[in-house]
Amino acid sequence: MTNHFGRLAWVPAILLVASLSALAQNPRSFRLGSSVTLNGKEISAGRYTVSWESHSLEATVTFVSAGHVVLTAQGRWVERNVTYKEDTIVYHTKDDGLRSLVEIRFAGMKQALVFGESG
Repeated sequence: MTNHFGRLAWVPAILLVASLSALAQNPRSFRLGSSVTLNGKEISAGRYTVSWESHSLEATVTFVSAGHVVLTAQGRWVERNVTYKEDTIVYHTKDDGLRSLVEIRFAGMKQALVFGESG
């Protein structure tokens, strides 16, 4: 009987680990064709690995280039009515010419990662 209880005690632990791993998404390789700013910091043009850890609709997003973390920012997932066919960034060009990153759309997904200082 004790042996059965010991096996059952592992079930919640396994389920917890599985649910936590579902929050940590696979990183995506992403190319920026031009520099953008996010939260006042510049992200230069180039290739990045973008990864995120989701907390319900909120996400902590990390940009990595050449093995170094360039920026970590808060974003949120917004559901869309279309599945994106290619990776795309959306930015707002400010009066001073700087491009402020607004969202990232990943190929094959129906959600966009949306950024903004005001949330």
